[in-house]
Amino acid sequence: MKVFIIEDDDFKSKSLNDFFVGKFREVSITNSTSLVDAISNINDHVYDLILVDMAIPSHPIRPGEGAPMSLLTGGLDVLLELKALNRSDPCIIVTQYYEIEICGELYSMHSASDAIKDLLDCEVLGCVGYMEGSNDWQVKINELLEKI
Repeated sequence: MKVFIIEDDDFKSKSLNDFFVGKFREVSITNSTSLVDAISNINDHVYDLILVDMAIPSHPIRPGEGAPMSLLTGGLDVLLELKALNRSDPCIIVTQYYEIEICGELYSMHSASDAIKDLLDCEVLGCVGYMEGSNDWQVKINELLEKI
């Protein structure tokens, strides 16, 4: 399985990586920590699954360069890029926030998938609330993986 994880939090990224390495015998994981890197990877590769964090920085943090802009809806740009490329890579939103901003309105994690489909015409398998120290997110990801 070829998995792409878009996540800028090191602990969350490690947890997601460990989960997939433990779940699949053969897994190839690519990680991106910013929107610009994520878009570049999406343009260069097709994935069996993409995990999208909604709040990601615009650019990677590099010494001597300006601070990247924090994009609370940067994950939506990833979904829109996939749509523009006519791609159907399965996507799961993994977020630590209980609400997701879509087109200026806040939606609960439970209704965000439908709102993304209705407002942006983009498909996601679902939204998962990530909490360090809990395994509820793993259960939810397993449920969503059954849809693939």
